[in-house]
Amino acid sequence: MSKDFLTGKKYGRKAVIVFFTMVILFSGVCETLYCMGGSEWLVAILMWIPAISAIVASLVSIAESGERYSFKNHRSLIGIRFSHIKYILMGVFIPFVYLFIPYRVYWTMHPENYAYNGVAFSLILKDLALYTVISVLVSLLTALGEEIGWRGFMLPALLERIGVIKAFAIVGLFWCLWHFPLLIWGGYMEGASLLYSLIAFLLCIFPVSIIAAILTIKSQSVWPAAFLHAAHNAYDQAVFAGLTGGNDKMYYVSETGCITIICAWAIAIIMLCLYKPWKDEKC
Repeated sequence: MSKDFLTGKKYGRKAVIVFFTMVILFSGVCETLYCMGGSEWLVAILMWIPAISAIVASLVSIAESGERYSFKNHRSLIGIRFSHIKYILMGVFIPFVYLFIPYRVYWTMHPENYAYNGVAFSLILKDLALYTVISVLVSLLTALGEEIGWRGFMLPALLERIGVIKAFAIVGLFWCLWHFPLLIWGGYMEGASLLYSLIAFLLCIFPVSIIAAILTIKSQSVWPAAFLHAAHNAYDQAVFAGLTGGNDKMYYVSETGCITIICAWAIAIIMLCLYKPWKDEKC
């Protein structure tokens, strides 16, 4: 991993316990209220619970260390650091690749389910370019809330304790399971059988978590992961989904699509082979 990403023990044991306790408790309450018919605003609140938990937990970590509080140190503990623009651009571009390819394949298979079938690419670009950019920026407002928790705090806290492989696995699994109540009771990702949706969602989101983790480690910042998360949600839910009909589409595209799973894993494996995030890890 990047040698400067972790500089010794920074995240206290109590801080990690506080983080997981707050996320599980408050997310459970928020998801329950939403699944019982609560307002859509609960989803936005839910997505900021990881960040709020991380902010509180980082304060606990500073207190545990006995260090004098500084805003710079606090900000660093939740991943709010400068990132090279290339990693942010990667965060915006990568989800386009693993989401667009499945939709393009599906549109080819079922042209009748594609809203722009037979329309010139220049017209499509004119219609969607500005809308897509705005959608990503709007999505960033909530995606950042999750990423400060998942990749800003949880990932580095686990990296310094259990290493890259286990940290990647736990962050990915936790992120997936955190969504499960919404898949089961909240109407999220409807269109496929429940059992299939749960398994496919796990298989799809896990490699996305790996990609986000690698970008976080390489950039030493949460911003590329936040842009990846925002772009993922915007492309899938705000752009491509609106162009696509078909009762069977969720088996091929989006976060439960078999083609999306293949594409996401392909990119995750390529990035693992290229960056080898474990290579500088101390044994």
